[in-house]
Amino acid sequence: MTATSEAELERELERLYQLPLSEFTSARNALAKRLRSEGDPDRAEQVKQLRKPPVAAWLVNRLARERELDVQRLVKAGEALTKSQVKAAAGHASQAFLDARREEHRALERLGQAAREIVGREGVGASAVDRATETLRAASLTDEGRELLKRGRLTKELQPPGFEALTGLVAATPRQPRAQRKTARKGDDRAERRREVKEIRERVRQLRAQERQLVGTARTARREAERAEAEAARLRRQAEEAEAEAEAAARSRQAVERELERLS
Repeated sequence: MTATSEAELERELERLYQLPLSEFTSARNALAKRLRSEGDPDRAEQVKQLRKPPVAAWLVNRLARERELDVQRLVKAGEALTKSQVKAAAGHASQAFLDARREEHRALERLGQAAREIVGREGVGASAVDRATETLRAASLTDEGRELLKRGRLTKELQPPGFEALTGLVAATPRQPRAQRKTARKGDDRAERRREVKEIRERVRQLRAQERQLVGTARTARREAERAEAEAARLRRQAEEAEAEAEAAARSRQAVERELERLS
């Protein structure tokens, strides 16, 4: 039996994470068994240890394949967002942060709609869509998450790191020149540190409020879009019924005309 190459195994793993959830475990075990029969127990054990993703993570993996362009846009927005957060938290110009946040919301809206389509098609729990959206957002905000997102290999749900992590930026504030540090008193240093922490906490509070407002706007827009879709579906059904009735009326007219011609 020919041994499975690394490239072949990579393709097998990609296929594994795209299967319906009900088939994951049996396909994983079959792959591990095949590797073991090829005399490769180490890789067989690694495959056997792969976790079956929860529904939300599975949805994200499917989106990474089916909506690759939208996922790339989200990854790009996440990278821009994490970079601009540093300046925003320090109180500098936040236009880049706001632009990145808007692009993130647009990408998440598109991916959320795609997730609902997959849920409807595959018959899995619709409640997983919101958790999938949160996982998408969380993955886009870290280097490790972005890599997993690009590969479609998430095995668990993720939570966004939150702006609380920005409080750690205090330690990264540029230090004073050596000459000034020598003459500064310790009390002044502590006061400066407290001032910086207070400013960053206030910025965090503002960003949280802004995030809540944007999330509310997105949810309202989603509800309006769903109502519009429902109304459009109703109008389509009404049009189809009217067309069917028109066709029936045409057939009746044609029958009467034929009868008239016969009697004339």
